[in-house]
Amino acid sequence: METPVLRLAFLILAMLPASALAMDVGATTTDLTFHISHPAKQYDAALLPGGASATGTFDPAEIANTRATVSIRVDKFNSDNVRRDSHMMETMEGLIFPTIDWTVKDFQGPTGPFKPGSYEAKASGPLTVHGVTLSLVAPVTMNVAEDGTVTVESNFSISLEEFGIDRPTLVFVPIEDQVPISVKMTFPAGADVLYVEPPPAPEPAPEPEATDEPAAEEPAAP
Repeated sequence: METPVLRLAFLILAMLPASALAMDVGATTTDLTFHISHPAKQYDAALLPGGASATGTFDPAEIANTRATVSIRVDKFNSDNVRRDSHMMETMEGLIFPTIDWTVKDFQGPTGPFKPGSYEAKASGPLTVHGVTLSLVAPVTMNVAEDGTVTVESNFSISLEEFGIDRPTLVFVPIEDQVPISVKMTFPAGADVLYVEPPPAPEPAPEPEATDEPAAEEPAAP
């Protein structure tokens, strides 16, 4: 049963600014692969378990306030070839620059309350690779389940040369500069991330009706 106190609490929550309602959720899974192209060789590398940490910030009142931070360990990439992976660590100078970091500071596309559904957006923010920081704008598909689980997928490419990475060569021919990357992350945000319509404001109590009857006179003191 709804009480006046509960109703007042709902109204206060509804009036809070968006930042006060946002919640941080850590990703339980982060799947990442990238593709290396060369006229004589093609291969994929994937991220090993524990190779990334990601936190999403979700605002039940406004989906456009979605933010994220992602950190990826360079030594956790695996191409099923130990020698090749060791060479990749040298190319990336993994001992000096052990992580790849991306901070999503803008989420453009959908607006409105955070509700179940599929959303197409563009996520943007600084990406740091090999000690070089550049702005990255990536297309994102975000699926919000009925239980509040948030799944984010993105496919984009980066240029090795723009991040100061010398392209490895095979028979004197360097690999392609553009490296396609696929990312999928799952955030178990739960039902708290879903927007709940606030209850309607209580109607004011009716004013007592005026009466034309004269007030009863008090009996005179004996």
